[in-house]
Amino acid sequence: MFSVRNKLTIVFSLLIAFLFGQFGLVYYFSINNASLINEAIEAHDASNTLTRLAVEGQKLRRYEKEYFIYADNPQKREKYSSEWHESYAKLKEGLALLLSHKSTWSESDKAKARTWDDSLNAYANGFHKVDAAVTSGLIQGTLNANKAIQDAKNEFRVFLKGTAAETDIKLRQARDHSEQVQDNVANIQVFLIGLSFVGLLIGAVILFTIPGTIARPITELTESVVDISKGNIIRPVPVRGSHEVKGLAESVERLRVAMKGLMARMNKLQQERKQLQQKQNPPKPQEVT
Repeated sequence: MFSVRNKLTIVFSLLIAFLFGQFGLVYYFSINNASLINEAIEAHDASNTLTRLAVEGQKLRRYEKEYFIYADNPQKREKYSSEWHESYAKLKEGLALLLSHKSTWSESDKAKARTWDDSLNAYANGFHKVDAAVTSGLIQGTLNANKAIQDAKNEFRVFLKGTAAETDIKLRQARDHSEQVQDNVANIQVFLIGLSFVGLLIGAVILFTIPGTIARPITELTESVVDISKGNIIRPVPVRGSHEVKGLAESVERLRVAMKGLMARMNKLQQERKQLQQKQNPPKPQEVT
């Protein structure tokens, strides 16, 4: 039989373990969600960056097409050449930022970006050569210029296709992380509801068991002590409950037994004294008239 101290220690240990378990689960899901949210934000930012690069790449191709359409028009050609170089500078700046040490991109992502940078450089080198040839008059006409730039355009497809494909990948990653966050939130709700029921169950067990196992034996012992104080020493003292209560009940029971024996001896002595008095003072015979 557990003592009162042991029972209370077990109960409060269970409560502390329950609270720590609840805290641990909530903390785990919170940390996991925070990580997933950061990853989702990074994937979304990466998708935006790639989208801007892809859009700027398409603008670069459009300026190149306009440039060669007006290959025989120096004024128009100079206008689109200037716009092409501005767009090219934005692409180089974006790729440089992506490849910088401050970037949060992974090494595999940066390896892809270096491939895109090589593709952009190859395309730019081809464009500059054709531009110089058109400007010097070595190449004349739109068809000849487009034919001359074809190899450079093929090199640039690596950039265009790569950024477009990677944009879709980052969007999927952001969406997947967002869905995982939603799943985790749903799991947290389920866990919290489950833990609430467990807490209610523990509280109910404590409410209907612990007070009774402590209070009931003490109440019975109190009633027995009251009976003894009134002289009722017939009913035995119930010996049950925790270790401490049982020890006290056994002591009270020994007291009851001792009092019962003492009262029995006192009654016997009273009877013997009464008999002795009767012998010493026999009743007088009645006179006959």
